[in-house]
Amino acid sequence: MTLTTSTLDSVIVIWHVAVNNGDGATAAAACTDDVVVAGPKGESTGRDEMVRWVETAGVRLMPRDCYDVPGGIVVSQDATWNSDASNTPLTVYSTFGLRNGSISSIHRFASLEEARAFPLAA
Repeated sequence: MTLTTSTLDSVIVIWHVAVNNGDGATAAAACTDDVVVAGPKGESTGRDEMVRWVETAGVRLMPRDCYDVPGGIVVSQDATWNSDASNTPLTVYSTFGLRNGSISSIHRFASLEEARAFPLAA
C-alpha cells in the first residue's frame, strides 16, 4: 500500500482493521456521529448504522493504494466477502471524507475515476 498521508496511518487504518475483525464498535468510534456510508445497496447515516453494517457485511477490505483528494482520501481495496465461496477479491474504491481527525463519510465506487471525481465535503 502506498501511504500518502499520516491520516491514513491512523483513523483509516484503524477503521480497516476493525472492519476486517467484524468490530463495529471500533469502526464506529473512528467516525463522526453523523458518518455517511454509501454503496451499491444504498446510503445510511450515523454510528449505529456503521456498527450494524460492519457486523452484518461479512467483508474484508485490504487497502492497496491511496490518493489524496480535496476533503479526504480515496483508497483502492481488495474486497472479499464471507458469502463468496471462491474468495476471489474484487477491487473497490472508497472515498473517505475526513473531519477533525475522524471519518465523516465513506462512499464505495467501482472505479478509481468515479471515486476521484466524487465531491467530498468535510
